[in-house]
Amino acid sequence: MSPDLLSQYLGNVETAIRKLEDVYVEHYEEEILTTNRANLRIRVRFSSGHLLEMSEAFFVESKNLKE
Repeated sequence: MSPDLLSQYLGNVETAIRKLEDVYVEHYEEEILTTNRANLRIRVRFSSGHLLEMSEAFFVESKNLKE
């Protein structure tokens, strides 16, 4: 259960990032630590020059995703 939920969540994030327009993905890193814990780091540069950097740590607990 846990690996599927993690994979689904990470896939949804990647799909959302790919749909962004006028954005260059400078860094995208998925780090799966265990079957129920993962980290995600993303840095995107917009055509306007703005930079957005995100870091997320999350885990699966009782079939729910927690941040």
